[in-house]
Amino acid sequence: MMRSYVLISLGALASAATFDVNVGQNGFTYSPDTVHAAVGDTVNFHFYPGDHTVTQSPFDTPCQPVSGNAINSGTINSNSGQASTMFSMRVNTTDAIWLYCGQVGHCAAGMAMVINPPSNGNTLAAYQKAASGQSGQIPSSVFGGVIVANVDNAGASSSSSSSSSASSSSSSASGSSSPATNSAPTTAATTTTAATMTTSTGASAQSTSNAASSSFGVITLEWSLVGTLLAPAVAYLFS
Repeated sequence: MMRSYVLISLGALASAATFDVNVGQNGFTYSPDTVHAAVGDTVNFHFYPGDHTVTQSPFDTPCQPVSGNAINSGTINSNSGQASTMFSMRVNTTDAIWLYCGQVGHCAAGMAMVINPPSNGNTLAAYQKAASGQSGQIPSSVFGGVIVANVDNAGASSSSSSSSSASSSSSSASGSSSPATNSAPTTAATTTTAATMTTSTGASAQSTSNAASSSFGVITLEWSLVGTLLAPAVAYLFS
């Protein structure tokens, strides 16, 4: 049972998605201003120049934080480009999450967004319209997420570097395999040479054996002739 639970949990983590939202990149905006996320997904907020927040409110009271523990990043500022820190939150519900910037005048100017908007009824446009003229408020503490070192969501250069590394690795692998391929003919040639030497050695041994047999035959024939010639003389002596 425990093993099944662990496997299910690991599967859920592996399938979780990450969404990036740029805060204040183009004036009083969140880009994108609508995110459709599943439970367990992560939303990272990247802050651009100007003081901005990511703060949760009810749909009916725009620019006012949810009573109790509302999602809130606190004020994050950047002097140029993306701030060195970002607000990262884990989505824990499929209900609509209405967010606004609590800095003075920002929410009233329409700086708002929604995570998992309802399929009908309440809309972001209606929320922004209701926010017009409202004064934004910022809770005193960070909640619903964490402030972490910013991970630039550009990503293009990293992908390019990864491709280059993969290409280099492929080239290195090809280079490494070449000597192995070239060594095959050399090994075959060596084996052939060794086989030739073995054949030559065998032929030499056979020649030596044949020569020895021939010599032995000649000697045997010669002794046979000697015996034939001496036989009468021996018989005469002992008669």
